[in-house]
Amino acid sequence: QLIYIPLPDFESRVSIFKANLRKSPIAPDISFEVLAKVTEGFSGADVTEICQRSAKIAIREAIAADEAILLEEELMEAQGVVFDESGFEEYEDPVPAITRAHFEEAMSFARKSVPASEIAKYDEFRKQQKKDAAATQGFSFKEGGEGGAAPAV
Repeated sequence: QLIYIPLPDFESRVSIFKANLRKSPIAPDISFEVLAKVTEGFSGADVTEICQRSAKIAIREAIAADEAILLEEELMEAQGVVFDESGFEEYEDPVPAITRAHFEEAMSFARKSVPASEIAKYDEFRKQQKKDAAATQGFSFKEGGEGGAAPAV
């Protein structure tokens, strides 16, 4: 059996963004609605890839910032400067959330995996399926005749 599943509509894309990023810290200025609007024609997998790429970009940035701090500490230590950490009560995350910049970079790699020509084929397929289904809509078993109900036992 063949089932046609169309590309996600606006509300579905908003939901896909929210579902993919539910456990990720997102900057407060990020709008899932704006992201859904600019991803018109993208599949659910395409939207998921944007989310994953944004998160990976943020993680790479955080790792690079941590490495830069460690390198600076090592350089200070090599110069005989003692780095006093006692004044720091809590570690501050250099990249506390996925930001607009992360999404913008991820979007620069984004692409629609389903070309318009394929969508046209699927739309024709869907129309044909509806047409074929309409041919059997008036079906019913006739009483007592051919194809009728089974005799009572």
